[in-house]
Amino acid sequence: MLTHVIAPTRDFTQISNVLVWDDDLSDTAFRLLVRALALGPAKARTTTVTALAAGLSGGRISTDRARRQLGRAGLLHSTRRRGTDGRVRTESLLSNVPLTTDEARRVFDAHPEIVGRGTAGRRPEAGKRTRGAPTARASGTVPPGETPEVNTSPLPTPVPVPRSVPAPAPAPPAVPCGPTGRAQLAEAEQVLQGLRRVDQRLTLGADEARKLAPLAAEWLARGVDRAALRTALTSGLPEPVGSSAALVRWRLEHKMPAPVAESAGPAALPACDGCDRAFRPVGAERRCGGCRAGAAPRERAAQLDEGASRRVDWRTLVARVGRAVDETLPAAPACTR
Repeated sequence: MLTHVIAPTRDFTQISNVLVWDDDLSDTAFRLLVRALALGPAKARTTTVTALAAGLSGGRISTDRARRQLGRAGLLHSTRRRGTDGRVRTESLLSNVPLTTDEARRVFDAHPEIVGRGTAGRRPEAGKRTRGAPTARASGTVPPGETPEVNTSPLPTPVPVPRSVPAPAPAPPAVPCGPTGRAQLAEAEQVLQGLRRVDQRLTLGADEARKLAPLAAEWLARGVDRAALRTALTSGLPEPVGSSAALVRWRLEHKMPAPVAESAGPAALPACDGCDRAFRPVGAERRCGGCRAGAAPRERAAQLDEGASRRVDWRTLVARVGRAVDETLPAAPACTR
């Protein structure tokens, strides 16, 4: 391997060969150290180690590992000090030779002041006392030699802002106060308190269940049973459930079924033709079952009498057949001699 080295005359950094061949330092640690040593004294006082590592590859994890390696090698030391701007900052010391803690402290003590960002040459004024009267004028006074200007512009007329009247909250459905209404309220409250057994996210307190009971009782009054009400409140819950009481109220109000229409009552029953009593007909019947049962024997006897009157004996039938045959056969010719 051949090497060709030309000593630079400007813009170079001196680094020890011990650090070049130190296997305990990673590439990121070595580059971080070289970058710090390449800065001038004034620029180094206003630059942080984090700013130096901004352009290195590997990210924050590699940078933190490089800082720990430099600290173990004695090449990096840090301390917290208050700068001239009054802020507490962390100042780091990077060296091209290993330093002990005492040696690093002596270097920090040799440079007591930390120049803050944008505050070079300025010292904080807090804590200093001066003699004599205060120089700051009181609030509302006019400096000597100045005449206060009189504001003659008219005051703006306040524009009344219309108040938006909030819409009244819908009143809960009225539940009858009788025994049936109280029973529906109690049953509805039991259904609401039992929702937590289906889904823990629908756990309601006693006061919440009592306030929502009139809405649930209206469901029961409209013909919805307990199982259907429980299914309507627990099926298809969103993720996550923010407020169980608000969710149950919204479903009770917006999913309530339509009220059951009142029936016009049963139709009037026809009267029996035999006894004039009302009966429920089957088909086109005009008599009740009792009248039909009583008239059945008489109708059967009449049918039998009618059949007997129409019955013909065998002699009459033979005579009728003979006459029919004579009518169909041609007459025989007369005999001549």
